Formats: sequence, C-alpha cells, structure tokens
Amino acid sequence: MERLRELDGLRAFALLGILAVNIWFFADPWTFSGRISPDHSSATDVGVRFVATTLFEGKFYILFSFLFGYSFHLQERAAYRANVSPVPRTLRRLTGLAILGLAHGMLLYFGDILLTYAVIGLILLGLRSIGQRAAVLAAVGITAAMGTLLIVVGVIVAAVNAPFEEGVLPAPDVAALTAGPGAAVAANLESYLVVLPSVLFFQGPLALSMFLLGMAAARGGVLERRVESSVLRRTAIICLPIGLLAAGSQAYLLYYADRDRFSVLATGLTTLTAPLQTAGYVCLVLLLFRSRLGGTVLKMLAPTGRMALTNYVGQSLVLALLFTGLGLGLTNALPPASVLGVVVALFAAQLVLSRLWLSRFNAGPLEALLRSVTYGRRHRKPAG
Repeated sequence: MERLRELDGLRAFALLGILAVNIWFFADPWTFSGRISPDHSSATDVGVRFVATTLFEGKFYILFSFLFGYSFHLQERAAYRANVSPVPRTLRRLTGLAILGLAHGMLLYFGDILLTYAVIGLILLGLRSIGQRAAVLAAVGITAAMGTLLIVVGVIVAAVNAPFEEGVLPAPDVAALTAGPGAAVAANLESYLVVLPSVLFFQGPLALSMFLLGMAAARGGVLERRVESSVLRRTAIICLPIGLLAAGSQAYLLYYADRDRFSVLATGLTTLTAPLQTAGYVCLVLLLFRSRLGGTVLKMLAPTGRMALTNYVGQSLVLALLFTGLGLGLTNALPPASVLGVVVALFAAQLVLSRLWLSRFNAGPLEALLRSVTYGRRHRKPAG
C-alpha cells in the first residue's frame, strides 16, 4: 500500500507543535509548577510565552493522537489483507511502545506521552468494532464532558478565590538540574513519577477521544478521497477564530490575570476548544499542501513525519543535552525569544536529517525497532 504523504506531512506538522510546547519544560524550570522564570519575566518575555501558549499549547498532542487513531485503522486493514488477526500485532506494538515510553519518560522527558498511548491503545483495540458514528459521538462526548467539568470546577475555584500560600510551589532546584548526568536523570525521574498519573488520567481520556475520531476518519477515507477545498476553507473559517479566541483567553488568564485563581478555568477552556483550533490548523495545512508551494513544503515535511517516533524521542534527547546536566545545562539561561529560535533550528535540522536518513534506509531507527517487534524480523515493508 502506498504511503499517504499528507498523513506524513501532518505528523511532521504535529511534531513541530509538540516541540514548541515541550521545550519550555527544559528551558524554563518554573514551567513544571505552572509559572515562568522570574529571570525572564519582562513584558517582551511574557508576550512571547503568551503567543506560544495561544498558538501551540494543548493543540498538537491531540493532532498526534488523531493521527495515531488514523494509523491504527490502516494497520488493522493491512493485517486483514495479510489474512492475520490484527490483535497479536497490535498487542506486540503497544508493548514495544510502552517499553520505549517508560525509557523515554524516566531518562529524558517526564512529560512522555508514549506510555499513555500504549495504555489507551489497549482500550482502542477493545473498541475497534465500534461503528463510525458511535466513535465520533464518543469522541465528542469525552472531550465535552472533561472540558465542561473543568470549566465548572474552574468557575468555583475562581469564585472562592483562595490563592496558594507563599511557598506551596517552591522554586525549582536549577543547580540539581544542571549538576551532572546523574542529578539530571534523578530530577527527571522524580518529576516523571509526579506527572505520570495526571498524564494517564487527564491526557489519556482526551487521547482516546482523538484516537476514536482518527479511526472514524480513516474508515471514511478522509485523506485518501481528497476532501473538497471549499469544505476545508469553510471548516477553517468557522473553527479557527473560535479556537484562537478561546486560546487567547486561556493564555490571558495564565499570564496577565491571577494564574492560581484561574488556571483550572483556563485548562477547561483549552480542553473544550482546542480541537476546533486544531481542526482549523489541519484544514489550512491540507489546503497549503494542494498549492504549488505547498507541494514543495509537503515534500520537505514528509520524511520527518515518516520518522515521527524517532524524531519525537530525538527532540527530547537534544533538549536534554542542551538544557540539563546531561549536556550544556542551559536551563533558565535563554530568554523566551531565543527558546523559540531553538525550536526553529532543531526542527530544521530534523527536516534535513530525516531526508538524509531515509535516502539510505527504509525507516527511522525507532520505527524499524518497533516494526521488528510488531511484525517479526522477516517483515520488511508493512503498510500504513
């Protein structure tokens, strides 16, 4: 089966957005506690963080999840074409993903999503016979329920107006983060054990909703049958302004209002509306891919998307080497504008390196490893 270049292009686009969010947890150690570094809190610095949050935060991991669900169905179809059950293949794949996620989370980046994907993937496997309409309704229901619950709780918290006492969220130990490789890994592991439950129980259900939506879209052949440009334009015109307005409101509450008072409300806003903003982004990107310039852009992005797993983990490795004691120890050293410069430079490097790698090999190193676990050593060209 021929690869869907648009699917790979969207994966690369998602990787860029994920990098633009994850980098702050390396570059600014206060991000973990929901704040920004007092050393980089000028009006310009806060403005950069406001823009980054508005455009990226909470939007791209759900796109990544949607694409995971889309690929899940493609892999299931490939198994049936090969006259084998998709269940053993999927279980092996999810097991490999879980092991990789544990290593990634414990050693490099405490915000790892791969283990959560593996766990929630088991639920998706159990729901693989769900109808297309039911999958869409379940996806909408999960997102709406979680977003509404957070907004209600957020309104109550804001109304009570009981701010945290000074010292409840202590300043991060920058010295420990940069003291050396052992100290950096220990600090990351400590954060990982704190963050893992919230990733599983908050991001997990939202990931499941996007898995279901992606699986439903794959069954409808959304990318294969080329949705009309007029439909893409209308969707972007409707969804993007709503998403951007809500995201801007969320960022305002976080950076220009009382963060402690409004943080839960802000999270609820982005949970409820981020899918609209993401849908608007996807429609614009697909329209871009259809233009002459967009064809060149797609050609540049596709190799990076084909190596999405390797590039996702590779981003964490590079960021750990730049910002923690595993390498240069630059955490809290760069102003926000320079941090965004790192995002551009690192993603540009991945575009080049991915193309070079795939000019010699059929898959990225982690993709090849996961495929060997999924299909066995003799399988060379899996579909999807």
